[in-house]
Amino acid sequence: MAYERFSPAVQLREVIDHVWLVDSAPLPSLRQEILIPNGRPGLAVALGDPGTRHDPVTRAEWPNAASVFGVMTRPQMIGQVGVASYAGVEFTPWGLAALGLPALVDEVRPMTDWVGPETTAGLVAELRSEPFGQARADRLAGFLAARMTTTAAPPIVAEAVRAIDELRGQVAVADVVRRCGTSYSTLYRVFRSSVGIGPKQYAEIIRYYHFVGGLLGGPADAAATLSALHGYYDQAHAARDFKRYTGVSATSFLAVQNGIAELMHGRSVQDDAGPDA
Repeated sequence: MAYERFSPAVQLREVIDHVWLVDSAPLPSLRQEILIPNGRPGLAVALGDPGTRHDPVTRAEWPNAASVFGVMTRPQMIGQVGVASYAGVEFTPWGLAALGLPALVDEVRPMTDWVGPETTAGLVAELRSEPFGQARADRLAGFLAARMTTTAAPPIVAEAVRAIDELRGQVAVADVVRRCGTSYSTLYRVFRSSVGIGPKQYAEIIRYYHFVGGLLGGPADAAATLSALHGYYDQAHAARDFKRYTGVSATSFLAVQNGIAELMHGRSVQDDAGPDA
């Protein structure tokens, strides 16, 4: 599997965290992986065979064809068979608002609902015409740039996100409020309007995200150490959050496919394991 991230142009970095591309050899049978919350909305466009996205809580399922999705507060399962080729974007937490879209939470919307079927089909054709790499990423970023209504977040939202991200979620909301120089009610109202969730829930998601990042690839007995390092009261507290945001226990999670989770934690790979990888 080939996976690569691309930084957007400077003027887009307030809205787009990165553009990503995935290409893989055809998958002969269904492959399922857990997509964990990371506090960011996104967009994904299938250039091969569309997979599926499944919410294990509501049991809703969507085609992973061309869609915009909001900040997740619970896991989703993605399934894929056939040719897996995607181009996508991870936005900053307030990125959907910059496109004139509502701050979605645990929701997937078809791109056709946003830009219409003809424009969506045109984008898919344009992306397919570019080779895997910078040109394809630039084409997707340019499509989004043309539809942005603003590139600036409300200052207190941007500062609150920085404060939480810098400390990997291990920060009290009261400290974030002080850093932003505002009141709790104002921060909560503006943050929720821009991101879709409140700053406390955002911090919980970021803390969990980094907890999973430390757990992936670590020793089997690492959970107790990591729970302390990432601000959990104890291992049981960490285990409850893991089940809440991942849908399974840490042991079960590590026992199944978790390649997508690894990629979300900053790994840019060109997997040369062979055609059956």
